[in-house]
Amino acid sequence: MVSETFAADKWVNVVEVPGGKYAVAEFIGTADTIREAWEALYRSWLPSSDYQPDDRPCLEVYRGNPEVDGRPGTFRCELCVPVRPL
Repeated sequence: MVSETFAADKWVNVVEVPGGKYAVAEFIGTADTIREAWEALYRSWLPSSDYQPDDRPCLEVYRGNPEVDGRPGTFRCELCVPVRPL
């Protein structure tokens, strides 16, 4: 939850996120490689888990400064896939 006085801007969105379980994977990479990370979650992790995708939106969560020191164009975030038991 964010403070009521917090103002969104062009870099930060404030949305209400539906509750429930999310599978969370740390991502460190570039804009060119994030798609591969999402695909790996769905292609590799999800079929071997006891979960299936839920009907809520996927999220990328950026906390603080997402830049990775010494690696231009590289950033970190969390990939969040909504899931429910099989």
